Amino acid sequence: DQTNPVRTSRSTVGTMTELADHLKLLFARVAELHCRGCGRKVRRDTAQSVCERLLDGDRTDDAPGLITFPVTVPDNFSEAEVLALLERQGYTRVHAKRGATLEIVQDRVRLATENRSRITEDLEAAFHIGSGRASVYPAGDNASPLRFSTDLHCPDCDIHYREPVPSMFSFNSPLGACEACRGFGRTMGIDYGLVVPD
Repeated sequence: DQTNPVRTSRSTVGTMTELADHLKLLFARVAELHCRGCGRKVRRDTAQSVCERLLDGDRTDDAPGLITFPVTVPDNFSEAEVLALLERQGYTRVHAKRGATLEIVQDRVRLATENRSRITEDLEAAFHIGSGRASVYPAGDNASPLRFSTDLHCPDCDIHYREPVPSMFSFNSPLGACEACRGFGRTMGIDYGLVVPD
């Protein structure tokens, strides 16, 4: 547009050409989120997507897989009270205990196509009671677990991420501005080499 651009201290090529608005939308809608800790792609898992992933590979072993979910013991409850509450809901097996978190067994099932509906139901229940988190041990107790989450959360690093919105990619917004320069590209500070030259 043949408009008279307003030049401020925050003006960049992106703002003056109005490309910044399109790029903010592009990053918020199309970009893929990767965990800053392990590099794994962070996405929302569903019971159906986890089931498809588990049944995707050709499994040759007949060892049953283990589906578990975490339960954190609150400070105002004892572990025995939490276990009694879970037992009333039908959960009697504890797979592991890590600090204040108990890993409860949802089901032990062979990960095969004929058990697809059972696996999906188990994962839905595990996500529901485990506050959106579940783990699957594909080859039983001795295997390393595959961790899943229904939120924008890396289950391996236990890092939560916010939903990407266009203002996160804007230097004019407090959400997206650099914490050091607040979006201005320069910082004010003391140069100790000039203050104390010797």
